[in-house]
Amino acid sequence: MSHSHGPTTTGRLALSSLVFGVNFLVQGLGGLWTGSLGLVSDSLENLNDTVVNLLAMGSIRVANRKEPDDRWTYGWHRLEIFNTLMGVILLVVLAGAVLFEAWDRLEHPHPIRLGWAIGFSGAGLVLNLLATWILVPSTGTRQERDLNLRSAYLHALGDSLANVAVMGSMVVIRFTGWRWVDPLLAAAIAALILWGAARLLQDAVGILMHRAAFDQEQARTELLGLPGIQGVEDLRSWRVCSHLTVCTAHVIVEAQRLDETEGFLHAIEHLMADRFGVRHLTVHFETREMADRHHHRFIHQHDAEQDHHH
Repeated sequence: MSHSHGPTTTGRLALSSLVFGVNFLVQGLGGLWTGSLGLVSDSLENLNDTVVNLLAMGSIRVANRKEPDDRWTYGWHRLEIFNTLMGVILLVVLAGAVLFEAWDRLEHPHPIRLGWAIGFSGAGLVLNLLATWILVPSTGTRQERDLNLRSAYLHALGDSLANVAVMGSMVVIRFTGWRWVDPLLAAAIAALILWGAARLLQDAVGILMHRAAFDQEQARTELLGLPGIQGVEDLRSWRVCSHLTVCTAHVIVEAQRLDETEGFLHAIEHLMADRFGVRHLTVHFETREMADRHHHRFIHQHDAEQDHHH
């Protein structure tokens, strides 16, 4: 079993939130004072990262304290997904505001204090690199699969690249006088924000729609490679949140008594946990004769009468 080294997920999110908050103030105030929309747009990304990370910390703490019960069978782990959706909405609003201002500045260019803008952008780059380093997941741990930590790390890395672009644009303006480069860069940063929002939305909707958590054909193939496994039917997988994968299956085995299935269960549990990250597994064992007496296809129509055959 691997052990986590360094800060926990919530610890990383807390430290990075502090850095992002400072960076928001540095670049935001700097952008307003120097007249650089590129700096302002970059600061809004830092504000988004601060809010999203704080929400993520809150959802993790609540989920860890809320034990599963008969009413909430998986606890409150899915709060992470609603946190992601809130982050997507914030990203879209911020990107829309930047695009609107960028269009106005393309038509009516504003003067920029270039030297100061480069200095503020350099300070922002240092802070974003620090946040990126804080958010690097510990290798060999579940942090590598954590959606909150992964999205925060990618945001910080993207912010660092945006800082480099802002600094480059200031240099271009200094030597060419092309002030339209600043709003054009701000629009490009806004487009990247929207692209990131679309990726996060895809992940969140996939979890809410119970998209398969892994390649089920590959899982079925590997299960059939285990000794004594004759068939795998009705295999289902889904994620409650980014770090909790659930799986159920009907497995046809060479056994006639319940106590003969214990060895099969241990082998299946180890395979599904090690290869596909399954944290909660439910297996229904069947003999070949049992499996042949009913079908396993899931059929449900909302306007049809409920039946009870399987």
